[in-house]
Amino acid sequence: MYEEAELVTFYPNHYYAFADRFSVSEPLPSFKARIWRLLGLREHQTKDPKFERPGRMLDVGCGSGWFISQMRDRGWDVKGVEPNVAAANFGKSKKGLDIFPGSLMDANFPDGSFDYVRLNHSFEHMEHPNRILDEAYRILAANGKLMIGVPNRDSFNARVFGRFWYHLALPVHTFSYSVRTLSQMLLKHNFHVENVVFNTNMLPLLAGVQLYLNRNHASPDPQGRFSKSRLATLLCCWGASLQNVFHVADVIEMTATKQSARLGK
Repeated sequence: MYEEAELVTFYPNHYYAFADRFSVSEPLPSFKARIWRLLGLREHQTKDPKFERPGRMLDVGCGSGWFISQMRDRGWDVKGVEPNVAAANFGKSKKGLDIFPGSLMDANFPDGSFDYVRLNHSFEHMEHPNRILDEAYRILAANGKLMIGVPNRDSFNARVFGRFWYHLALPVHTFSYSVRTLSQMLLKHNFHVENVVFNTNMLPLLAGVQLYLNRNHASPDPQGRFSKSRLATLLCCWGASLQNVFHVADVIEMTATKQSARLGK
């Protein structure tokens, strides 16, 4: 198993979470966007839990901080943790965000610091998940919420594509999770699971097919004629929507609440 300092070296500088989303203006609705809405397609968004009022939140693996910037605009007191120092420093310099450049364990936040801790597509990158859940429990306030978004090891795509599953992503995805395994882990660490959302877009299905088509290449690539096809993209959008409906999607987003008293492990 790789340690976190080693894992950081596997991420390219153009990794999507490190991108400068602050400089990208929102385009006006295009003809293509209107057509897609008429076809029943939607913009893919993470289903974060609802809160009665803004509070204190921590985004673990926040990249350059685009999400916490949006939450700050909504009145939240926000902090981030990001192992990639360049991305963390970019968010701090660009938007004045409070991003700790390193791991959650090294950040050493005080007990009960946050009402909401978010690990969206970062938990599967961590080499010591049980320690992370213990730390999340410690820094959450009583009845605080934890949201973990991870690839679903029991998804339709994972079962069909096997080693060509898009979200297998070795070695940066150190562990794979299902609803059952993640629920059991949260229970073990004294969290009460409140909600599970199956929430994927077309990319894993589109890329999975392309990886399989490229399987004879020395290094299979998720780019090719199929993944660039507009018709294939449309069909995979509908396919992803069906996967969400039937709870076999590639991504699960699980929200859990910190229990007021630890019951012991």
